[in-house]
Amino acid sequence: MSVATHAPAGRTAVPHTGTPGLRLIRSEISKIFSTNAWWLFGIGTLVVTGLALWANLAQAAGDLATARGPAGSLTVEGAAPAEAARAQAEFAAQHDLHTQVIKAAGNIFTAGQFFGLMLVLLLTALVVTNEYQYQTATATFLTTPHRSRVVLGKLVAGTGLAMLYFVVTLGVDLVAGLIFFNAEHLSASLGEWPVQRAILFNALGYLAWAVLGIGLGTLIRNQIGSVVTSLVVYLVGYAGTIIVFQLIRLYLIHRDGVLTAAVAAPSIASQVMISPEKLYPQSAAWWVGALVMLGWSILAGGVGIMLTRRRDIS
Repeated sequence: MSVATHAPAGRTAVPHTGTPGLRLIRSEISKIFSTNAWWLFGIGTLVVTGLALWANLAQAAGDLATARGPAGSLTVEGAAPAEAARAQAEFAAQHDLHTQVIKAAGNIFTAGQFFGLMLVLLLTALVVTNEYQYQTATATFLTTPHRSRVVLGKLVAGTGLAMLYFVVTLGVDLVAGLIFFNAEHLSASLGEWPVQRAILFNALGYLAWAVLGIGLGTLIRNQIGSVVTSLVVYLVGYAGTIIVFQLIRLYLIHRDGVLTAAVAAPSIASQVMISPEKLYPQSAAWWVGALVMLGWSILAGGVGIMLTRRRDIS
């Protein structure tokens, strides 16, 4: 038995095709690519990736030249036993070719991620604030009354764009890195777990900062305010966190654990989780940084959904 449905008198039936969730995601993707921001930020990402590659390749060439040179020995006079042991360990690592190759590979194959993540944060914040800047938010929520779905659609579209940036920058890094290691007659170490981890968690960093950008855009709907806050969270948060925790370590709590706790800041956590070696001597383990970024992402996504459901959209 078939049932025919008819539109009420005086109202035109509007056909809907496809899965509602997919339609919403396609709509959000169309909004992103309808502006110039995505390709302008993309060009910026390629520029910072190129500059970072140049710096990382130069540093890698110097480190590998040092490792290939005569190792010799290091004598530390007048230092505490712990400091002397640390200096000797660092000296040995600098002259260990395998260690330096892995370090160089991890840095080269994630080149550009520091400012690349910042650009992804800014762009995904704009994904939300553009709705209010161009006064399309009301139409969006009237078309899709379930506001949670709108935020989820923006999350999927924003993280998809972040992954596009990641794939492009990774491709550039891989090509440059493979050429470099071939010229140095060394393996690119892509089969080594520290290098693989750096690449995988670099991708996680792009995803996490995209989610954080959506959350910030939802929290601060003013476009300028959202951009400024994003810059403060990322750049000032990175430098400021290091300074604050060092001051606490110097004047209040004289323990190395204070410096380890700096991983609580997302800007520090994202660097900790992708570094092929410890970011600094007191740094937390890479998996701690990954968990912190995961927690911040869940918090940002949850806050974004909650605020969108409760706020007036006018």
